[in-house]
Amino acid sequence: MVQDKKKRRHSKRKKTILEIGLIVIFLAIAGVGAYAGRIYYDVNHTAQSVYKKKNKSIKNLRGQQAIHLDGQKPFSILLLGTDTGALGRKEQGRTDSMILATVNPQTKQTKMLSIARDSRVKIARTNKLAKINSAYEYGGVSNTINTVQNFLDVPVDYYVLLNMRGIEQLVSAVGGVKVNNRFTFNYEGKHFPKGVIYLNGSDALKYSRMRYSDPDNDFGRQRRQQQIIQAVLRKAVSLNMLTHYNEFLTAMQDNLQTNLTLKDVLSIQKKYRKALNFQTLQLRGHGQMIDGQSYQVMDAHEVSAVTQTLKQQLNLK
Repeated sequence: MVQDKKKRRHSKRKKTILEIGLIVIFLAIAGVGAYAGRIYYDVNHTAQSVYKKKNKSIKNLRGQQAIHLDGQKPFSILLLGTDTGALGRKEQGRTDSMILATVNPQTKQTKMLSIARDSRVKIARTNKLAKINSAYEYGGVSNTINTVQNFLDVPVDYYVLLNMRGIEQLVSAVGGVKVNNRFTFNYEGKHFPKGVIYLNGSDALKYSRMRYSDPDNDFGRQRRQQQIIQAVLRKAVSLNMLTHYNEFLTAMQDNLQTNLTLKDVLSIQKKYRKALNFQTLQLRGHGQMIDGQSYQVMDAHEVSAVTQTLKQQLNLK
């Protein structure tokens, strides 16, 4: 079912792990750079090291080279979280989280479409029906982008990829975080009681990865991942981060990949700030066991409806 919910103001505004973790972390660090030349130099160096342009094998659904972030044109960005170790030359593993964000400066609105990892779709390159999170395993970022574009018939202009194990390093870099745990559970030898708890880097990774003991399964896990990233950000934007920025940048350099340059990030921060009013879209199918595997099977009418919504958001016909 497609759900479109307006965000409430202040503390009630929902923020997903990726819309915060993969964009605002970059913005927060860039903002710190404005206060010190050396920090800005290091931020720029990190931005260059995590930059990786889109592969030529990626379909171009726009019929043009690229969208220029001039504050006038809508654009899309695919936010990915992987379940692998450090991001290396060999891209493998699967995507734990997948969100397609569309930003429209005219409507001053950003729509965030969460794509269930178990969605049964045709995987690019293989042309076989499988879980959408396997697209990364078959061909990395480029194959994931092509799969999403084929599935939704919507162009992906930019991407940000975060290795979920980078969460451990990020939390350690800020000296640990506090979160409000909704229910008691145990995972990988660690007990997590209900209520406000302190997490070090290792515990934060475990807290963010537990899935099957959560009554909301994958959606519950995404909420816990969101808690971790928000807690990291609260420390990242504080003045205390000036003494920890090297650790923070190292975590990003080892675990982040994007085709956004630092100039692009600063353009989004400056020219699209008023468009960052978030709305959520959820595309949920119905659970079905096929060949011994659990899938989310999508309704064609629901997919068509969300496609039209996103195309309208991007000013496409």
